[in-house]
Amino acid sequence: MHSVKRERTSAKAREERRRREAGKIVEYKALVDKVLTSRKNQNYTPDALSLTTTLLKQNPEYYTIWNYRREILTSIFQEQPAETIQSNIDNELQFLFARLMEFPKCYWIWNHRQWCLETSPSPSWKFELGLVTKMLERDARNFHGWHYRRYVVKGMEQATGKSLVRPEFDYTTTKINANFSNFSAWHNRTKLIPRLLNDEPEIDARKFLESEINLITQAIYTDPDDQSVWLYHRWLITSDDIVKLSSEERKDLLTKEIKSIQELLDVEPDSKWCLQSLAFYRCLLTRLTGEAVEPSVLGYLDKLQDIDPMHKKRYEDWKLQL
Repeated sequence: MHSVKRERTSAKAREERRRREAGKIVEYKALVDKVLTSRKNQNYTPDALSLTTTLLKQNPEYYTIWNYRREILTSIFQEQPAETIQSNIDNELQFLFARLMEFPKCYWIWNHRQWCLETSPSPSWKFELGLVTKMLERDARNFHGWHYRRYVVKGMEQATGKSLVRPEFDYTTTKINANFSNFSAWHNRTKLIPRLLNDEPEIDARKFLESEINLITQAIYTDPDDQSVWLYHRWLITSDDIVKLSSEERKDLLTKEIKSIQELLDVEPDSKWCLQSLAFYRCLLTRLTGEAVEPSVLGYLDKLQDIDPMHKKRYEDWKLQL
């Protein structure tokens, strides 16, 4: 491609493009005015619905129009039997699917899809789970998709009376093994683990905690600059959601993890997350032991001020609290 000569756009071509874009802007503004006027006049007809379709295809971020669309549908559904409502909901879901394929991170599309399921006389939770699974295959870190997945799973569980905690936990494992840098998968894990331990009381919670620490340690050593793995690590070390540790057990755990992170810091001396975690865990350990804060913590914070100047004030405040 380097040998291909780039052709300059002529002044005439640029002017023509500018005119086309200006024309589109005028048309869009006229459409917006027409839709907003229709809403002001409380027009809840199929024609009004069609207007919102045209506008939302151009701008799915216009949440006011999504609100208007729901007002129209709610009004139309009042006159229809359940089977017709379901048919219209199915059409709406098809419309939303096309929008999601083009705008997979638009909050308002996902939000409207939830409304459709809540309005549907017979929501197909299984289909929705399959859909969001495919969406997460396209982008495994789409947090909108993960949020929607939790919503769908909850709907399936309520509809069937069966827990999906174990398959959902295994799903997060699959996604994490494919890419450790998946904050949404780690976050979903924190929601599932307490329920998993409740559903499966035969699990040894202490061994489970150890296995999770081994998993996250592997992730940390793979990418020590990834914030998501450190956040999950901190949840594991400080939370009682897996097992309530005694003071001595917590001290032993902190001591072990501090040693592990220090070994990583020896290899990655400028790792912001290593330094932050060491400072945090050492401070936590001193609160448990009642001992004075080690001088090394001040050294960590001094270095953090150098390598992370954007958060210098935060580290200065931290030092003042010691």
